[in-house]
Amino acid sequence: MCRTYDGVVIDEKSASDQNLGLRELKKRQSRTAMHRAALELVNEHGLGGVTVEAIAQRAGVSTRTFFNHWSTKESAIIGITTSGGLEIGEKLRRAAEEEGPRQALRTVMREAIASAPHDVELRELKMEVMAKEPKLHSISTGNLRSVQTEMIEVLTELLDGEDARERAMLAVQIGFAVTRTAFGVSMSRGIELEAAFDEVTDRYDGVDPVF
Repeated sequence: MCRTYDGVVIDEKSASDQNLGLRELKKRQSRTAMHRAALELVNEHGLGGVTVEAIAQRAGVSTRTFFNHWSTKESAIIGITTSGGLEIGEKLRRAAEEEGPRQALRTVMREAIASAPHDVELRELKMEVMAKEPKLHSISTGNLRSVQTEMIEVLTELLDGEDARERAMLAVQIGFAVTRTAFGVSMSRGIELEAAFDEVTDRYDGVDPVF
């Protein structure tokens, strides 16, 4: 698990971390440290009592480093990086060139879930903070809609037929439903998010036609 102590970040590598390059691993550790610091501070002082400077200080980074990853203190609290939906849309386009639209959508969503913190305690802290601060829900919802809209637009371009947009909307909504379920499975059973995502996807593809 990731811990912050006197500005030092100590991270137990998960199985997925073993496949990351050193530079990307350090970036992930830094993001996790800032995300944790932001959540801890809001939990202690409330949203209005937290500044970017305080988050950076507790995480042991500079404010410049903070803004390399996050656009606002709220984005660090929620875990929304500066890339947003546009980068996800571009990743979807690139993946589709190699894998086709269907598999590309799954690949992009799996990569997104793999970048989330693996620390269950951190995810539980986020849930606690979100429950205390309703403003964060509106920000999170707005970001989610933006990402979904971008993915639908890109997928519509990639699919054939007059019903391409309708199919794209359905595919993206199913993808996010799978992702939400994977988070739930990961939390309840204590398994890694990627493993939970693969399990839920296999279940959806398999012979369990609940819907």
